[in-house]
Amino acid sequence: MCIIPDSEDVARAIFSPKMVHRGQILPAAFELRPQLSEDYISVVRMSFESWKEDIYSIPQRKNRQLYGYAEMNVGEIRAIKKDSVIYNVVPKDNAIIKSHAGIIVSVNGETLVGGLPISTIEDKNAQNFMFLSIRQELVKIAQRRLKEL
Repeated sequence: MCIIPDSEDVARAIFSPKMVHRGQILPAAFELRPQLSEDYISVVRMSFESWKEDIYSIPQRKNRQLYGYAEMNVGEIRAIKKDSVIYNVVPKDNAIIKSHAGIIVSVNGETLVGGLPISTIEDKNAQNFMFLSIRQELVKIAQRRLKEL
């Protein structure tokens, strides 16, 4: 598997109304979807010539309109230091979106999966706080370079 260098930038597609409100990215922009048992947050690699077309190719629906994208540096994502949380960005094969990659988050060595609890944290409130804290760290990075389309 190819390693994405720390110097590379990725872009997270931001959809309205769930992911953004009045120009502010919401933590929901970095949720792992339980209905898909999602284990990574989709991004596109901006080093690919097709990255912007790839963003436009993501399906929109009546309740999900493309607002823009947030540029995020891979090294900055990996450098987040929060308790026992590790962030990584890896390539993800996708037949349609050539520049596809994913942000993977693990807690105490366990990769997070949408809809599943963190097995090493028993308290439900502590888990909810951890999930929100993880998303908020990504929001901080993403908000700085939010681009409206």
